[in-house]
Amino acid sequence: MNNKTKAISLMVLSAMSFAMMQIIIALTADNIPLFEQLFFRNLVTTFIAFLAIRKQKLSYFGARKNRLLLICRSGFGYFGMITTFSAAGIGNQGDINTIMKMSPFIVSLLAFLFLKETITKYQIAGLFVATAGVFFISNPQFNSDWYPLFIAGLACLFSGVAYTFIGALKGKERPEVIIFFFSIFSTTLTLPLMCMNVVVPTLFEGFMLVLIGVFAGLGQITLTYSYTFARASEVSIYNYSGIVFSMLFGYVFLQQTVKPTSLIGAVLVIIAGAIVFFGNSKLEKAKA
Repeated sequence: MNNKTKAISLMVLSAMSFAMMQIIIALTADNIPLFEQLFFRNLVTTFIAFLAIRKQKLSYFGARKNRLLLICRSGFGYFGMITTFSAAGIGNQGDINTIMKMSPFIVSLLAFLFLKETITKYQIAGLFVATAGVFFISNPQFNSDWYPLFIAGLACLFSGVAYTFIGALKGKERPEVIIFFFSIFSTTLTLPLMCMNVVVPTLFEGFMLVLIGVFAGLGQITLTYSYTFARASEVSIYNYSGIVFSMLFGYVFLQQTVKPTSLIGAVLVIIAGAIVFFGNSKLEKAKA
């Protein structure tokens, strides 16, 4: 398996893991406050990354010369996480999801501008097809107040910038260090906010909180590795596969109905991934 295939596989696994995490968050949202969920989301990942770094005898906070990049990745990632949860709680879900799924465009643009990555015609075509799929699935009405849409736009921007910083750290820091830095950063900032409104979970809720952390950790680890195996602009589009997984898991675990338009959108998302994969493979063979 070459690095590009590894990157794609890891991005799809990441999208699936985060989709499962969102399902568990939805199942516990009525009783467990937001920041308590976010705390456990990051705590488990911090512990896993800590053990990995300790085993490999790496620097927990990276090289001094890379510290600013690590802080920027963590800061934008944290604010992206907060604004994502905030927007989802106050706006029309179709509108919010459509706007937040624009992050691959931002990643591709920023990677082109600052990481000097080339963007192929197949990537551009794939992004537009995937966006059309998002519209079919989300069925946005754009009748939300301007504030939720603004917060969703910030979430999209913050996430896109954070993923671009992961690409900038490629070859400079090990993925375990990037993950630990972000996780300890997020856990530390979330702890005082959680303490303001703590709910003692039941045994089942405690288990679910741990599962949030497990799936978040798996999603974060595979996402970070994905961006270190291939160009950010090339693999970011496969993050759209999370939409398909969300539909599937929502149907299985939350008994949510799947509309015909959602199935059309899911097919378009899959087609978009195929366009990028086979198109870029064709270009690579032509260069060989």
